[in-house]
Amino acid sequence: MSSELNLKVLWFSEILGLAIDQKFDQQFYPLTSYYIWPRTEAWEQLKLELDSRAWLPKEDKIKILNNAAEIMNCWGEDQSLEAFKSVSLRFSNVTFLTCEN
Repeated sequence: MSSELNLKVLWFSEILGLAIDQKFDQQFYPLTSYYIWPRTEAWEQLKLELDSRAWLPKEDKIKILNNAAEIMNCWGEDQSLEAFKSVSLRFSNVTFLTCEN
């Protein structure tokens, strides 16, 4: 049975939501709640959640946290729909959602 972590991102002009799912045999299961940035310290909260799960491979945790940090930096520079499109193409292994036009 293979498993992997999947970063989920809610991209809006005012907030960025970050959560992690774990995939088991083609099914996704929520591993964390959504953490809203910049209202909360989302990256630190994700790190705490991942660190509390000793069974997860360290390399997977690092990859997810690095992706989250990069996406947060991109969003911090430009929250526009055009930036969303560019970032979502760059991070093809991340699930992005937005409802803005």
